[in-house]
Amino acid sequence: MKRTYLIPVLLLITALFACRKEAKLQATPEQPAYTLPQGHTAADDSIIAIHKKYGTYVLYRFSQGDFGYDYTTLRKDSAFNANPAYVDTTLRFFRQQLMALYPESFLKKTMPFRVLLAAYIGSGNSRHADGFASTSGTLTIGWADSTLLGKTPAELKNMRGLLHYYYWERAIRTEAVVVPPAFMALTPAAGYNNIHAGNRYAEGVVSDVYEKLLNPARDYISFIRVIAGTSAETLEAGIFRPQVDKKGLLRKKYNVVISHLKSTYGIDLQAIGNLP
Repeated sequence: MKRTYLIPVLLLITALFACRKEAKLQATPEQPAYTLPQGHTAADDSIIAIHKKYGTYVLYRFSQGDFGYDYTTLRKDSAFNANPAYVDTTLRFFRQQLMALYPESFLKKTMPFRVLLAAYIGSGNSRHADGFASTSGTLTIGWADSTLLGKTPAELKNMRGLLHYYYWERAIRTEAVVVPPAFMALTPAAGYNNIHAGNRYAEGVVSDVYEKLLNPARDYISFIRVIAGTSAETLEAGIFRPQVDKKGLLRKKYNVVISHLKSTYGIDLQAIGNLP
């Protein structure tokens, strides 16, 4: 008789434990990092579409942590929230001058977690000349104000080169892409520490030697900047002249960049540079 009463009790205890275990296994719904759209602008539909396709949050309202935090460091400069009236103009610049020019497979591999549309990047009322910045998780475009509309075609072309530079800077930092070995093989024999304004072209370097520490990655993305913002005709009449490219290293590095991007990612970078 005791066993008769014991079996239902054991079954009840087992059922209770099973229910408790099942409850623990039910996942808590994941909360989105940001709520989109952030307001009411002409760009809101595009912002939502970009997030659905790439998982990227395009933000025009953000914190300084969103802008400057990079795992263990924090940028010293600041980015300021966009003027909502110019969000659509700035996003169209990003889409037309970069997203529309890269294959979908490459974008899905390299799009950042956040793209910030900022009125400007700088310190106080002083705007940084480049107008772009990147960290491991963020690409910031600091032209979401009336300034962008006043740019000349030549200035926009230069800005396109800078946009590609900072896009690739972030992608290399996160190892979504790497500097190809063929480019590494052409690093200056004297070492980057011995490159200065007077010898940089002869040593095959196009990077600005004044503001940023030179290394293979910066050397590489500087070629991407120059090519994406310069026509082939201008390059031939400029840095590829024998008087400038004295050792032929600039052209060699250029050829490596062009070939690698075409064969690896399907990107015709010079075709981008030839655009108005």
